[in-house]
Amino acid sequence: MRISRFTGILLAALMLPGLFSCAGRGTRDNFVEDKGCADTLTHHARFLTLVDYGNGRRLAEIANPWAPDQALARYLLVDRDSTLPDNMTADIAVIRTPVQRAAVFSAVHTGAMKELDALGSLAAVADASFFPAGDTVGVMLAQKRIADVGAADSPSVERLAAAGIEAVLRAPMQTMSSGTFPKGMVPVEMADYLETTPIARAEWLLFLGELFGEREKARDIFQNVIEDYSNLALKVKLADEAAPKVLTETEYMGVWYVAAGESYQAAMLADAGADYPWAATEGTGSLSLSLENVAEAAMDADFWLVRSFGYETTPESLKAMNPRYSSFKAWKNGNIYSCDSAERLIFNDMAFHPEKILADYIAIFHPDLMPGYELKYFKQTGR
Repeated sequence: MRISRFTGILLAALMLPGLFSCAGRGTRDNFVEDKGCADTLTHHARFLTLVDYGNGRRLAEIANPWAPDQALARYLLVDRDSTLPDNMTADIAVIRTPVQRAAVFSAVHTGAMKELDALGSLAAVADASFFPAGDTVGVMLAQKRIADVGAADSPSVERLAAAGIEAVLRAPMQTMSSGTFPKGMVPVEMADYLETTPIARAEWLLFLGELFGEREKARDIFQNVIEDYSNLALKVKLADEAAPKVLTETEYMGVWYVAAGESYQAAMLADAGADYPWAATEGTGSLSLSLENVAEAAMDADFWLVRSFGYETTPESLKAMNPRYSSFKAWKNGNIYSCDSAERLIFNDMAFHPEKILADYIAIFHPDLMPGYELKYFKQTGR
């Protein structure tokens, strides 16, 4: 039987007291010299298993999202002052922690590093144009304190090597090759964006905490995320108000991308008490639809949420993009909510602080449940 998303949230909250308790020895003990008590540190993530074997050694296994029976990567995180086990297997990459020189290919993960006070370990980034000039990382780039290694899908290995990189945090994609990195430089597959629930994705913060020597801080943040998210979702559940239909995004070069029904974004809309037209579809990524497909399912949507970069979406700009947009109910009623992600960092916060975005959603869909709340990410531009 499939557990409902809300039930999963409540279970997560109930598990808080024992989130980080000793789980006993696992099948991976064979390569650890002094087994001791193996603590399972993750309980919600589908693609991340993090186990602590003591003696400054933790094993991180990244499941392959496209081949469930296979591992995408395995890492043994070893404290810098700890010895390596003698019987290491070839499929396990060793990362000395805390990582001192990291390259990070997503602003999502640099945002988490900032919260963990770990930006001192940041030595390089990819896609530098996505870091606003006033952002901490943007300032570091401008002052040349960190290297710009080019595009995330084709980084400069020479610049990575020159920066003395130990670990490269990147988002794996099904069509992406493993790439070639110099010896001693470990690609770390951050598959958090493929998780199916907001809590599961946020749990990857524990992995970052282990990588950068901030375990306790990461635990504290994650526990607060679970508590706050659960309280908000419970408020919606108990109110039992009618669910407004919600449309998201716009057409781009002839394709309208919306979140698939098994994605964490669809889960968040459900937890916010929204009727999402594609909630029953399969997949954890995006659906590629035509305008006609979208109109058939969501012409009568009560709210329209649009995320952009570098500009605010307005009824006028939507009509200029495509005159047919003015036929949508949300356009006519002025219920268009815009988020300029260059100014309001929704993508950074959605990964590890879904409770903050959930609060915005609830305030939009069910304002009576959030008296006095001021939107942090979206602006109503239709009125």
